[in-house]
Amino acid sequence: MESIRDRARTLIDKAGFERLIRETQIGLVRWQTVRYKSIRMSTEEIEELLKLFPQYTMWLAGGQIAPEIGQTSPDYDEANPKASE
Repeated sequence: MESIRDRARTLIDKAGFERLIRETQIGLVRWQTVRYKSIRMSTEEIEELLKLFPQYTMWLAGGQIAPEIGQTSPDYDEANPKASE
C-alpha cells in the first residue's frame, strides 16, 4: 500500500521542481530533500501540494478517490482525461 509520502512524491514529480519553487514558499533544496531522501515531510509541504492540486486531497490523505465530487488521483486523471476537464 502506498504511503502519504509516496503519494506526495508522485505530486512533486507531477509538478516539477520549477513549478514548486515558483508557486510555493519552499525552496528547491527542501523539495529535493523531500523527494529523494528518506525524511519526514512537514505539514507545510503537504499544504503546499494541496494548494497546487486540490483535486487530489482525498487521494493524498488516504489513497481514496471520489470522481463524482471532483476528487481524483493522477492515475485516474491519466486514464480518464475527459473526466478531469
